[in-house]
Amino acid sequence: MSYEAEREIVLKVLAKTTLCSAHLLASTWNTRSVSSFARMYSNTSFCVGTADTTARSRDARAVMGLGLAIGRATPYITHVACMEDRARVLERRSCSSPLQRDSMSRRQVTNQLLRRLRVRDRARLGPLERVELSLHQPLESADALIEYVYFFEQGFASVVADASDADPIEIGLIGREGMTGSAILLGDTRSPFDTFVQGAGSASRMEAAQLRRALAASPSLRAVFLGYVRTFLTQVASTAAANGRSSISERLGRWLLMVQDRLGSSFPITHEFLGIMLAVQRPGVTLALQSLEASGLIRATRGNVEITDRPSLIASTNGAYGVPEREYLRLFPT
Repeated sequence: MSYEAEREIVLKVLAKTTLCSAHLLASTWNTRSVSSFARMYSNTSFCVGTADTTARSRDARAVMGLGLAIGRATPYITHVACMEDRARVLERRSCSSPLQRDSMSRRQVTNQLLRRLRVRDRARLGPLERVELSLHQPLESADALIEYVYFFEQGFASVVADASDADPIEIGLIGREGMTGSAILLGDTRSPFDTFVQGAGSASRMEAAQLRRALAASPSLRAVFLGYVRTFLTQVASTAAANGRSSISERLGRWLLMVQDRLGSSFPITHEFLGIMLAVQRPGVTLALQSLEASGLIRATRGNVEITDRPSLIASTNGAYGVPEREYLRLFPT
């Protein structure tokens, strides 16, 4: 039988190849044909009916079994089988994360950073653990080793400067647009600030050590995460500017808008909590809320605030809100 005739038989069988059928073919196939087929099979242009990696891996092992059946499996056949097995392992690794095992659907991922990663970079992060986050749950403690990094799906966290001789003050917010662990992204292992949950929700988390390994292995992953660090540092700088030159009402409007960006138009809040976050006395918060409500910008009820006129609320901040938000959109266009 000519080589071309043998090839046609192999291609027909290949679509349904099993190790058993490969051994059946061994009785009529010579060693030279096995080697030739291995070379032919390595050319994907001949791989009709076996486009998926798992099937290719199975058939590559069948080819090796074919050679073993006649007692002369060549190193080249072994190489082909090993390459196919390696491809299958890489495919499995790319789907190892729970975020990716769920059909790799971006619609199932609400964290904006994870949505912007390449498939290979998401795979480098390894399995991500889904966790529920309760109100006031600590995520990072000042000057303590950071063990986990959190990618928010719902809710948000506050980064707080808490000096021993002064009241704590919030310096940053983190929601589904970002992640905790900026110190890790910058090559450190700890932060001088506390980070804890201010809006209960959920997140995907990973060990900080694994993130460091992934960053070292992928410049593209590092570029995305450092882009986020830039926007977060811009937010911190904007907070400092607002605290220094904006009125309580303007700062409150800015903070409410930032929370709306992460939670939606209506969210639970107390005057006492707002006072702590804005570093002002509770009566000042009450007056500022009353002023915004009287202007028709918000609706405040006991323990809850609803933003009713976002454009006007933005205007009322006199520029205190918007700089880090624009920077985020510039670096991560939709």
